[in-house]
Amino acid sequence: MKIVTKYILKQMLFGFVLITSGLLMIVWLSQSLRLFDMLLNSKVSIWLFVRLTMMLIPGYLAIISPIALFAVALFTYNRLITDRELIILRAAGMSPTQLAKPVLTIGVLFTMLGFYISLVLVPHAVANFRELRWKVQHDVSHLLIQEGEFNDISDGITVYIRSKNNDGSLEGIILHDQHSPDSQVTLLAEKGNIVYHDGVPQISMKNGSRQEVSNKTGRFSILYFDYYNLDFVSNKDKTASRFKNPGERSLKELFTTPRDQLPNDKTYHRFRMEGFKRLAMPFYNLSFMLIAAAGLLTGNFNRRGHNKRIIVTVLIMAGVQVAALGVDNLCMHNLYFVPLIYVLAVAPIFICLYVLKHSGEFKFTRIKNFWAGCKALKQKLLKKRSASKA
Repeated sequence: MKIVTKYILKQMLFGFVLITSGLLMIVWLSQSLRLFDMLLNSKVSIWLFVRLTMMLIPGYLAIISPIALFAVALFTYNRLITDRELIILRAAGMSPTQLAKPVLTIGVLFTMLGFYISLVLVPHAVANFRELRWKVQHDVSHLLIQEGEFNDISDGITVYIRSKNNDGSLEGIILHDQHSPDSQVTLLAEKGNIVYHDGVPQISMKNGSRQEVSNKTGRFSILYFDYYNLDFVSNKDKTASRFKNPGERSLKELFTTPRDQLPNDKTYHRFRMEGFKRLAMPFYNLSFMLIAAAGLLTGNFNRRGHNKRIIVTVLIMAGVQVAALGVDNLCMHNLYFVPLIYVLAVAPIFICLYVLKHSGEFKFTRIKNFWAGCKALKQKLLKKRSASKA
């Protein structure tokens, strides 16, 4: 029995690695395309772009793993049935519950791992991703790196640099500033570099001129300077702070943040829902595997019935997914429906365990009753034949 369990376990674990790797690659590539405009517009390095997208993998894994586990359980048991191995094991006396032990082992293991991913890895990765993306979008050290091009640094500021030296100093600077609605300013400088003052990026220029044109009167003025500093961001951007969304908050923050500290009731519901979903999601790892096991390990192993069971099993899993989405939308409007989130995640576990445990009893009882009925019918027919001959 242990040999059979290990045999099925190895097949499932190997299949899980293959399926998860494939799904992760597809999802990662598709989601990376959404951030590709950042690579082009912000001119960040390839390494920084890859680092950003890799931070999203824990979130993808939390979503993909239940589906991958369902697929690998369905595929493994389907192959055992196709190769007649499962029929031999059942004939040897192994019950559906015993054959489902690999599913229980892997399901429980990945459920515990799912809690770690959902409660620790995902919020940490999402927080790092949004923080780094925010810095990329607001930090000109990533932007002002293209020589011989006009770079749009922020709203109203365009910079041209003839060359950039290895020490970071700039030469041949042209800066056009349209922040003010009253005038337009053009700065020309021989040299300069990027500095930070109180965390605000500035360009420090040497030996240049400041040319200003009034938008109202068209008056032109020019000022020559030895040194001139200009902020790259507006006053609004200086005071801007990044609001942390529910995905990057800890479980404690999600459940303890008061309503009056959030922008509106919708955000409050999103916070609570994120916390409830993090606690429910890991159970789907075990639920979906047991749905696959209960669907294929019970009933007769003929080809027609086998194919029907696969279709029904997939439809049940998809139905649970659709129901979960519906409950999420329902809870966003009314938190009184939150218990349904846990019912959908946990109920399939107990239902499938019950089906696996009692399927053999139901099956053999039906067979016994069937054969008893056949014998009784045979005896009845024999009596009638004897009576007619007499």
